[in-house]
Amino acid sequence: MAVLFVTGTDTDVGKTVVTTLLTSFLDKHGYSNFPFKPIQSGAVEQDGSWVAPDPEMYRLVRGDIQAGDACLYLLKKACSPHLAADLEGVNIDFSLIRTRIEELETANGTVIVEGAGGLFVPLTTGGYCVVDWMEELAVPAIIVAKAGVGTINHTVLTIEALRKRNLPIAGVIFNFLHNEEETVVKDNMKMVRRLAGVPIIGSVPYCENIREALADVEERKQFHADWDIELIRRAMKSESTTTA
Repeated sequence: MAVLFVTGTDTDVGKTVVTTLLTSFLDKHGYSNFPFKPIQSGAVEQDGSWVAPDPEMYRLVRGDIQAGDACLYLLKKACSPHLAADLEGVNIDFSLIRTRIEELETANGTVIVEGAGGLFVPLTTGGYCVVDWMEELAVPAIIVAKAGVGTINHTVLTIEALRKRNLPIAGVIFNFLHNEEETVVKDNMKMVRRLAGVPIIGSVPYCENIREALADVEERKQFHADWDIELIRRAMKSESTTTA
């Protein structure tokens, strides 16, 4: 049994896409797993009910997942969780989240926990941030970074922050948010590896309609075709992979 934590170098870098693909990737390699978004801000109204958009994306690859099981705290306002929770009078109980993760791990073998934004997104008004939560969980992190210009700085800073907390890092997955220049992307990956000494798990190619592609069994296989399963296996065994 294992827990993996998907974090990002920023908001909107593709954590949900990567979490969804990880679910498919682990399925492909025979690992039972469950994607979990404990705290979701920015609920979407659908058929008169409020739903969590990230678990709805998970359901594109695993239709058997009940969205309510994949999210514990659903907050309506699309903003930092600490503010949304405060405005809605919600007290986030992290011991309850841990208990739920343990239950899901027992039932499913592997749990893929998707964080909120980047490491220093506050989860409470007291300043308890995503990275503080990750430190308590003490599980391997998969970093999602954009593939294009600017990613070297953000990715290396994220890695350094995780290392300061002595948190294990499985590796980095680069997400093509746009049609990036191949020369630039390859150099970005090379420099992140050189500067931070963290392995690259793989990349997610650009796609105009990612939801449609994820829903197609054959097409979504292409999105994780270059991913390194051995790095994921090592992380699932809680082996440190903080050196290349």
